[in-house]
Amino acid sequence: MGSLAEMLGDKADKLVRAALNVGDVHILPLGKENNITPKDGQQTKDKFFVIPGFDTQGNIIGGVVINSKINYNLPDTITDYYMPIKMSECPFLRYNSFADCSKLIVARRDKFGATTYRGEMPSERVDEIKQTLIGNPSIDKELLNTYGIV
Repeated sequence: MGSLAEMLGDKADKLVRAALNVGDVHILPLGKENNITPKDGQQTKDKFFVIPGFDTQGNIIGGVVINSKINYNLPDTITDYYMPIKMSECPFLRYNSFADCSKLIVARRDKFGATTYRGEMPSERVDEIKQTLIGNPSIDKELLNTYGIV
């Protein structure tokens, strides 16, 4: 017998898309259009995507990705906005990791589905992510406003 998502098919994806919430974590294939650089000639890389906000129509989601390591070859203006996330807070993680709050990644609602959901970030951590995004001078405050983060 297949999973519930397999049995429901497209309906499961529609249900998940309709029920997206701030704090949800999904795994999404992201690429250069999302400012993610995949390795080894790949077009996309699967990344954990944390939802801190939505546009006013709820169709475009603003988020941050989770990285397992900090790339110390990047300038401090980027790595200073990596927020530690512990496995004990997020059981879907395989390693203590970092929410990359150096930029806001944008994804359309149709990227999310029944197989992308991984869990929920604790609300206090989502609040910290929002505050880190707000405190980042390289992120346009109007963009943060668009996604309801400020």
